[in-house]
Amino acid sequence: MLEYWIWLTTLPRIGPVTANRLMKKFMNPENVYHSSEEELKKIGDLTAAQRNILLENRDMDDAKRILEECEQKHISLLPLDDPRYPKRARNCKDTPILLYYKGNLQPIEQSVGIVGARRCTQESKHLVASLAEANAEKHIAVVSGMAKGVDSYAHTACLQAGGYTIAVLANGLDICYPSEHAKLKECLEKDGLLISEYPPGTYPARYTFPERNRIISAWSDELIVVAAGKGSGAYITAKYSDYYGRKVTYM
Repeated sequence: MLEYWIWLTTLPRIGPVTANRLMKKFMNPENVYHSSEEELKKIGDLTAAQRNILLENRDMDDAKRILEECEQKHISLLPLDDPRYPKRARNCKDTPILLYYKGNLQPIEQSVGIVGARRCTQESKHLVASLAEANAEKHIAVVSGMAKGVDSYAHTACLQAGGYTIAVLANGLDICYPSEHAKLKECLEKDGLLISEYPPGTYPARYTFPERNRIISAWSDELIVVAAGKGSGAYITAKYSDYYGRKVTYM
């Protein structure tokens, strides 16, 4: 049941790596919910504090409220055991065990992440558009983060070329950030896909952007970084791609 997935992913101190470790042992969150202290003690690297959180926080009210809110706002859920969850992402040990999505969830045979500077030249803008269009023509999904600059150019060009594009958000799917991308968000809901690991009502914060970036990398077979400065969010995305063993190209 989906509320168990929500329950596990909203517990404090239980991050994606720990959640994936629990999935390997218990197969699903409902089994984790009903687990005993003795069973949890058998999980390597699970701290006493994490065990206590799992044992002492078994109130499902918040999870049921989030699920009801998702239904009201037409937000769907993609748990790790869903066959539509991309294998390329499932194999990453820090992948979210639950994603929220809006739009058209399609099988993804090939994908490329395109990220880069929020402020870039007309030359870079044209480069991004040509890259997105070329991949759309090859039926390669374009993955990005719906940020200003390169991200938005990649999504827009892909959609205009009739391609499939995926936007990974650093906030709940009921929130549009940046606000000026409301029209783009509508287009993505209609013809592409919006995904997030955060439940509705979650506003973007400093820590959510790097977490968003790792999902861009996990969902992309390769990554193209355009006109990004060192230390930028795009470079964080590139580091995750390196970590996952994905090809990274800088332009």
